[in-house]
Amino acid sequence: MHTVLVVDDEPTVVEALTAQLLPLGVWIEGAYNAEEALNLLSAQPAVIIADYLMPGMRGDDFLIEAHKKHPEARLILLTGQAGADNVGKIINHARLFRYIPKPWEVEDLRLTVREALRSYEQEKELAKRAQLTQELVLFLQDLLACAGTAALEDLRSAWAKRLFGSEGSPVQSPSEVEASAHAIFERVLELRRGHLTLLEDLERLVENRTAHLVAVMQELKALASQREAWIKIISHDLRGPLAGLRQIATLLQQNPSPENQKRYATLLEKSLSELERYVKNLLDLTRLSHKEIALSFERFSWREMAQRLHALVAPSLEMKGITWVEEVTDTQGWGDPVYAAEALYNIVANAVKFTPAGGKVIFRVRAEDTRDHDIVEIQDTGIGMDAEQVAGLWDPVRRRSRPGTAGEKGTGLGLAVAKAILDQHGIAVEVLSAPDTGTTFRLLWPRT
Repeated sequence: MHTVLVVDDEPTVVEALTAQLLPLGVWIEGAYNAEEALNLLSAQPAVIIADYLMPGMRGDDFLIEAHKKHPEARLILLTGQAGADNVGKIINHARLFRYIPKPWEVEDLRLTVREALRSYEQEKELAKRAQLTQELVLFLQDLLACAGTAALEDLRSAWAKRLFGSEGSPVQSPSEVEASAHAIFERVLELRRGHLTLLEDLERLVENRTAHLVAVMQELKALASQREAWIKIISHDLRGPLAGLRQIATLLQQNPSPENQKRYATLLEKSLSELERYVKNLLDLTRLSHKEIALSFERFSWREMAQRLHALVAPSLEMKGITWVEEVTDTQGWGDPVYAAEALYNIVANAVKFTPAGGKVIFRVRAEDTRDHDIVEIQDTGIGMDAEQVAGLWDPVRRRSRPGTAGEKGTGLGLAVAKAILDQHGIAVEVLSAPDTGTTFRLLWPRT
């Protein structure tokens, strides 16, 4: 409710004005002289109506003084004796809103006060709009300086309280300016939140792409190093058999007797077999590493697989006096039978190679009902390995072929080929070994 201050030295005039203005829905404060009226300015009246001729301070001087203390109030001079100079003085120094001569018409009085109240409201609204606009500009500056979504909520709370009060929202019945400012406030917050979220997503994407590129570069670097190592290994491994073949050819030329031809032919066949096995393992490992071999999965019998492996290593077992033990349940495995047999053979042959005469090699398959795989173990009582040897077991670049307990030679690629096959089957491998305690290869073989 707005306050209207009425100032006149005649009590009957103050009473009349009060009665005539009450229907406007305003609060009326009355004063009988300027000095008393100045003390009532703390009530922040929207409209001040003052008589011109009053004892002490005249109406024009009072209105000028009132304007200095409360410049937003609308000033109305009510008199029939003020001249043009006096009215002009008030207009120039106190922004006089209207001049109403005495005697006045009630409707004219009410209309003038209504217009004064509307003008007062409009100016307050404009001032509020200007203030909120200035505050919103400062808010936008802080919003643009906000570094991320984590700090956005604290910024929102602080500015909402500053703009709209302790609750952070407009009053229960906000003005049009307040409602509009609040809508702008929420909208720019939403846009900035979306913008910051997008920037953070892009930053994460760039970080992920950068990490991916770094990983690719490291992988390429490792592959390049591995390639150079492979070239050195292949050159070294091929140089031996080829040198042996050249020596045999030289010996045949120098000693072409029938006995020498037969003996050298046997050596030649053995050297060519070793070279052929090395090239085959090398090609298989390359094709398996690049997934150029398509495996054909089906069910197979573990008993038949154990018998097949035994048949392949039987000559070596007999020659070294090694006992073969099968602990196989009547279950079925799942995989490519041909390549599975090759992988298992390479591991079994390795066990036979490093087991001394009189030792034991065990092929074991255990089915576990509570799991989705079988446990396949190839255990020997051989010379075993230390931790460093186990760590480089599957890497053909790090691992070099070692002579067996009976001087057996190998290509050094058998276990790498086995690991590539097992990887394509999705089989996890655990190697348990220590020097002079034998070795156990434990395979978690999926059932499907």
